[in-house]
Amino acid sequence: MSVDGSEPGGSPQVRVVLTEQVDIAELAKVYRQVHADDLHLVDHTEPSVEQRLEWTAQAPGFAATVGYADGQAIGTVMGCPLPPETLWWRELRSDTDPDLVREWPGRTFAVCEAFVLPQFQRQQAGVPLFSQLLASRTEERVSLAVADSNTRVLRSMRVLGWQHVGDLVPFPGWREHAMFVRPLPW
Repeated sequence: MSVDGSEPGGSPQVRVVLTEQVDIAELAKVYRQVHADDLHLVDHTEPSVEQRLEWTAQAPGFAATVGYADGQAIGTVMGCPLPPETLWWRELRSDTDPDLVREWPGRTFAVCEAFVLPQFQRQQAGVPLFSQLLASRTEERVSLAVADSNTRVLRSMRVLGWQHVGDLVPFPGWREHAMFVRPLPW
């Protein structure tokens, strides 16, 4: 995929939009397609997808990239800066520096949601979604959590230079997630 999202060989062109406003219903529909096999898990129901997307979209400093092909949303990466009083790191099990979990304005941008329709994952459509969003950030670092059962993404995180800093359960009843950090700029 080229920088502008064009795809050789007739595949749909992917357009990436950096935005501060998203269509929650549209993205919830995409999310449910991406996670169709796992929608029975608590991770995808408590809180609801719409609640999670809305919480993120209402957070101070919210930003997202949304990918479109043929005028339809195909995925997003969305997040917000962490405030000093964040619960992002609560109950993190880690052997790293205790200052890792200390926050101050401008320290960490948290990627709260990242998903792309499977047919576009093979085209690596998530790469420009991450790249454009994180290139726009002024924080010192970026963090995200990946479910421990998502082995494909866990392998990718390490290859792409993200540092695994510990593990936690984001909400009661959820699967364990690996927490990653990477310095910015991207």
